[in-house]
Order: sequence, then C-alpha cells, then structure tokens
Amino acid sequence: MIPRLLFWKRSIFVRLLLIFVIIMIPIYLIGLGMYKWWIGTLQEEILKSKFSQISFYMTRLEREIQGIKLLQSDVVMGDDINRLANGEAYMDDYEKGFYMLKLQQRLAAIKSSSAYIAGVKAFIPSIRRTIPEWGSIEELTEHEKSEMGMHENSTFAQLIYDKEDIVLNSFFPLNYVSKSVSPLYALQIRLSSDELRNAIGQFDVNSGSGSMMIDTQNRFMVNTGDNPVVTDQIRSALEGLLQQSGDGKSSIAINGSRYLVIYKTSSYLGMTLCNYIPEDQLYSPVRKYRVWVWGLSAASVALAGIFAYSIYRIIRRPLKHLIQAFKRIETGNMKVPIRYRYDDEFGFLYNRFNTMTERLNTLIDQSYKQTILIQRAELKQLQAQINPHFLYNSFFILYTMTKREDYDQLMKFQLQLGEYFQFLTRNTSDDVPLEAETDHARTYCDIQAIRFQKRIRIRFGDVPAKFAGMNVPRLILQPIIENAFEHGLESKEESGLLQIQFHASSEALSVTIDDNGELLSDEQIVKLQTCLDSGENVSEITGIVNIHRRIRLYFGESSGIAVARSELGGLAVRLTMVVAESEFRGEGE
Repeated sequence: MIPRLLFWKRSIFVRLLLIFVIIMIPIYLIGLGMYKWWIGTLQEEILKSKFSQISFYMTRLEREIQGIKLLQSDVVMGDDINRLANGEAYMDDYEKGFYMLKLQQRLAAIKSSSAYIAGVKAFIPSIRRTIPEWGSIEELTEHEKSEMGMHENSTFAQLIYDKEDIVLNSFFPLNYVSKSVSPLYALQIRLSSDELRNAIGQFDVNSGSGSMMIDTQNRFMVNTGDNPVVTDQIRSALEGLLQQSGDGKSSIAINGSRYLVIYKTSSYLGMTLCNYIPEDQLYSPVRKYRVWVWGLSAASVALAGIFAYSIYRIIRRPLKHLIQAFKRIETGNMKVPIRYRYDDEFGFLYNRFNTMTERLNTLIDQSYKQTILIQRAELKQLQAQINPHFLYNSFFILYTMTKREDYDQLMKFQLQLGEYFQFLTRNTSDDVPLEAETDHARTYCDIQAIRFQKRIRIRFGDVPAKFAGMNVPRLILQPIIENAFEHGLESKEESGLLQIQFHASSEALSVTIDDNGELLSDEQIVKLQTCLDSGENVSEITGIVNIHRRIRLYFGESSGIAVARSELGGLAVRLTMVVAESEFRGEGE
C-alpha cells in the first residue's frame, strides 16, 4: 500500500490521469445520453416541419398554375380575341381598336391575378398585331410568330422552358400541334423566374441554406444558394436521388460539411423543389431542454473548477516559480537557484535547472572573454593592415607635388597623411566617438580626392549633432569607403561619384555609402548580402563581414550592414546603429 501511495505522489502524470478520469466519466455519460436524445428529437421535428412546408408550397404552386391556365383558356375561347382574328374583313378601324383595348384589359386582369406572371401577350397573325397586357400594341414580328408555335405536352401543366423563362402557350384551334402552319391566334403567359426564386427563398431561414427548383428533364433551374460549388454538388446528387424516389430526404457531404437535402416532386408541374440546410445549423437549442442544459452547465463548471484548482496546485504553481526564474535569467541574473520540496518530475526539473544556470554562468564567461579577444584581434588586424596600393599611390602624389613645387598643396597632403596614419597607429582604444571616426574617413576621402581629382567627385555629409559624441567601434567607415574605391570607382575614367550620407531617427543612426561604379553585378550584390546574413567569410569581403559583426556585437542584433543596388547605379552600403536615448552623447556633454 505504501509503495503505491509513494508512486502516486512521485508521478504528476498519474495524478492528472486519475483526476481527469474521475471528472470526465460522469460528464461524458450524461452528455452522451442527452446528446443522442436531443439530436434525434430535433432532427425528426425539423424534418417533418421542412417537408410539410415544401409540400404545401408545391400544392399551392400547382393550384396557382391551374388558375392561370383557366384564365388563359377563358380568354382564348372568348369573343373579343375571336372577333379580332376572324372579323378583319368586316370591321372598321374603330371596332378593331375597341376590341383590341378590350382584349388588353382582360390580359391586364390576368397579369394582376398572380405575382408569378411577368407578362401576357396575344399574337393575332390575321391583323398582324401583338397585344401586350399594357403599353403600345406592336406589329407581329417573325420571332413572335415562331413563339406562337411553342408547345409542350410532357407534363399536365404544359410548361414551356424558353431559356431562363417559363412560358404558358394557348392556341386556337385547341388541337393545334403542327409547327409548319401558324395557329389562328395564341395567348402567351411568361412566368417570372425572380418571383419564383423569391418564393422558394422563404425556406432559407438557416445560414448557408438554399433552395432550388428544377424540372424533371433538367432543362430549367431556379436557385437561391450563393455558393456555386454547393449548388452544383447538390444538383448532381439530386439527379441520382430522383431516380429512386420523387420525394424524400438525404444527407450529403460537401467539402467537409454535411447538408440535409429535402425534396418534393410535382407530377403535374414536372418540377422538383429542393431545400438544403447545413446540418450544424439544425441543432440549435430547444427551450424544453433548458433545465437540462443549465444543470449540465452547472455541473460542468463545478467539475471544471475542481479540475482547475487541482491543476493549479499540481502544475501551475511549480511552473510559475520556474517561469519567474527564467525571467530573471532573461534580465542577466544567472544566480537564481530554485527549491522544490517534492521528489517528482518538477523536483528533477528544478535540480536540472539549477545545474544548467551554473553551467551557463561558466560558458557565458568563457564566451564573453573569447568574443572580446576576437573583436580586439580583428581591430588590431585592421589597424596593422595598410593597403600597399594606397601607400605607393600616396608617395607618387607626393613626388608629383614636389616636382611641380606645389608646396601649399604638398603641406596639406602631408598633414592629411599624417592624420590618417596617426589614427591607425596611435589610437589603441576599441571604440571612438563617431565624430572622430567620421573625421578619419573624411581624411581618407580627401586623400583619394587628390588622387582621383579629375575622375571622381566625393560628397561627404555632416554627422548629426545628436550623435556626434556617440561611441562606435573603431574603423567601421574608412574600410567600406576604401572598398568602394577599389571595387567600384577605381576603373572609372570620368564622372565617378562617391556619396556618404547620415540619416538620424529617434533611436538609430544610419550611414549610407553610395557609388556609381559599374563593376558589381546584381548577382554579386545578392551574394554579398547573403554572406552578411550568414556571417560567412569570403576572401573578397572579409573586411565588410568583420565590420558587420563588430557593429552587431557593439549595438545589438538589430544593427549591422546591409547592401543593395544604389540609386546612383553602383553599390549602396548602409550601416545602421540602434542605440537607446540614454546612450546619446555629444548634445548634452
């Protein structure tokens, strides 16, 4: 017994599993029974209601069409249209006009008798006239003569499908069937597809539901659904269902959702009305289940509270202490030992955490010292490295100035060389004020300007006063400018341009070095940026990569170097230094 209790205390997993099983078994059994009973009752009631609505509408539509056909037949057999069709020889214009207006009034009465009627026309070839239910009486066209011959006997309602319209045609004589000879006259009634669509739209009370009405020969469809994918699949499934039965229901899966399809066929109309509803919309709460729902909710809340409190005691509280320890580590405090009184998984985790922090302290100290040593070594390498081309070109310039006896320019050039080499050799600190770093880069540019005075122009911007006293790593500007001369501008015979600009924001300073050199391709620029991102050293760009790494070590990961195609046409190198407001110097000192 004692070992079992100890095992229960030593394993968080076992404790959680036992609590979860104790809480979930009664909830699951109660919920499962209520769910099955609720869903079954709800489905049965909704199916009955929906099918009853659809059946009632189809019956009402049949009676509506029957009433329209009776009115149509009454006009066709009436004296007014008969006299117009047969009495042209003995009727004057006044009588013709009188009977045409009288007939038009009867057509208007038919139009107003049903909302489904879009228009009514009488075609009378003997007087060559088309009489609508209202408006002007027009001359009978050849197209209208062909419409007179349309007939359909496949259904009792004799509905004719003309493109998107439903047409009821009635002729005289009534036994007219031949299309080769026109009847004496005809009465045509066009039904409104929009009104039919609005009428069946009354069944779309659920979100995502829709209705459609199609004829049994698949020649006509009115649809209210707004999702063509669902509509097409419902229609395809309905064709198979209608082969089995004209009335019924079915459940269809479409794109991971199930739809309940209820359909009713009218043999008189030769049409089927279908209503489809997403099944998840059918299962809304029912009032008579409210007591059960509230009872289950209260029980669930109580059990959830017990479970939540248990989880808090067993997991949340130890985790909270562990998270707080991690947050202290984030601030740089590595001396955060934590204690735990139980010998379970958290006890093991706490012990390993304490061991980890001790090891991290050792590794961070070693890494920091190595980083400082590497950074200083790279800086010393840059200081000791003097470009031989720059050196002997400078001596050639001195020789030329001496030979020309241009002593004023010679003294100025010697002073610039002295300042340049003094900055490289005598300044042993790892960082310098930005103003001093910029002066060194400007001195280098002045020297190069004398060398390339007829080939290259240099534009050097001013350092923002706010950042002038800010400390930066040494030798971050001059090597990049030197790179621009060597790999971009040195081959320019004329019209070379080098531009150094400073851009200040509230928390950062950017230095952009642009040239209009033509030696670097887009592929080389992309390769250079890739090397900067990865930190990979390539012999041609080791200097830039080292500067990029020193800037990031000094200012943080959001600082560094980025390269791109310059607007001048050459290479654009952008140095970004992100600093806190408290680190700004120069303005307040």
